[in-house]
Amino acid sequence: MKKALFFLIILPYSVYAQVGINTSAPTKSLDINGELRIRTLNPGASTDDILSADANGNVRKVSRSDLNGGSSSGFNNSILGYDPKPVATRPQPPGSVPGGGTATELGCKKWSGNNHTYCAYQLSQAINWFNAFSFGKQLGGYLVTLPNDAERIWVNTNIVASGTGYNLANNVWIGFNKIQRPGNPDQLQWITGEEFRINWSTNPATTENWFNPGEPNNSGGVEGATHIFAGSANAERKWNDLNGTLTTNSSISMNQLIIEFNE
Repeated sequence: MKKALFFLIILPYSVYAQVGINTSAPTKSLDINGELRIRTLNPGASTDDILSADANGNVRKVSRSDLNGGSSSGFNNSILGYDPKPVATRPQPPGSVPGGGTATELGCKKWSGNNHTYCAYQLSQAINWFNAFSFGKQLGGYLVTLPNDAERIWVNTNIVASGTGYNLANNVWIGFNKIQRPGNPDQLQWITGEEFRINWSTNPATTENWFNPGEPNNSGGVEGATHIFAGSANAERKWNDLNGTLTTNSSISMNQLIIEFNE
């Protein structure tokens, strides 16, 4: 009888979700206004994710692969220039867009391959690469990065292609651009510091990129910002480098974006 009574007592908390400790206005399923102590922690596996807290105390899961001592082989906040925020905190509606116009969120999907969320946006007017980068920062995410075939194929199949519900048929800026380092030639790099996955089965070895043949070519010495070709220009939706100040390519607007969030 005691066990049954206890179950009935805690059931409402299971149903109505949010519980606060030292707060009468919880914002999460468990909201603690104070310090947290756990007396017993079981040992984990080497592949376990890491828990971290943002500036507001929200606990998040971070993949071990993202913790690389600040090297450029994985996600690097220092290279990006800011700390991404949880997808749940993104502005709804998105609001005004840097450079002018407004954005409409078409929807979001999460990939189990990295637990990242990808949101598609339709803009009321075309946008250059630099304002697109700022828009990603404004939302708390970043311009989508595609450093390996698995992620690129998933994004194309679930976000870009027709039939996804979003149908991003126009040119789409992505987070790959030219960086200038003193004393060194300009070099293209993912804005997150990630590196392309290497295909060691070819001779010579190649990266898992999706650039159109002959690209990137830095035409006229002014190109570097990277976009996904519009579907009418390239059925395979290959990549091309372009002057980042442009807002069209082959008379087709840069008015659709994918913003990636690290959860």
